[in-house]
Amino acid sequence: MPKLSILCFGNSLTAGYFHFGLEYHPYDGKFKEVLKGKFPDLKVFTTVAGLPGDMVVFPGSFLSRMKNECSKVKYDWVICLGGTNDLGYRRSVDEIYTGLQGAWNIALESGAKVLALTIPECQVRSERMDSTRAQLNAAILAHQQKDFYAFDLCRAIPYHDATEEFREQMFDDGLHLTEEGYDVMGTVIAKHFAPLYVAKPADDAV
Repeated sequence: MPKLSILCFGNSLTAGYFHFGLEYHPYDGKFKEVLKGKFPDLKVFTTVAGLPGDMVVFPGSFLSRMKNECSKVKYDWVICLGGTNDLGYRRSVDEIYTGLQGAWNIALESGAKVLALTIPECQVRSERMDSTRAQLNAAILAHQQKDFYAFDLCRAIPYHDATEEFREQMFDDGLHLTEEGYDVMGTVIAKHFAPLYVAKPADDAV
């Protein structure tokens, strides 16, 4: 039976934070469920490393955490989402993008493939923040590197162009998602991930 080891890495959106942090519902549960439906013989193992409030740029611990996680386990894939909190602290596109590249490189150098996610919108509207997010997301999607892939999560789970019904269903507090929202997040990531996955013989799997 083929096996797949995946690190879901990021901050509160990866951790599944909702209800003011009193509850957590990570997207990896639905992600595995969808993959199982597409690849019934595939055994998927996920590790969730989401630290609420963490930042890509110093004094955030994004890079050190990535290094620690990738040194403990040999992952086949790392799904990486970061930069939301950096935007809130008015970090520049170059600062955040450089930090993200550092995290991606740590994962790639460990032998994993990387699926980077764009940063979703939030309720707060700011010309500076919206512009920085758009430029950063464009850079993530345009990034070219061996074993690197990107998925436009921002487009898959919109806020400002969404209906009020969609927002109420998906968003818990204007930034974090509801349980249903995290399930949708896991579903859309899995549907994008599935074509990227090529099953290995069981004896070659990690």
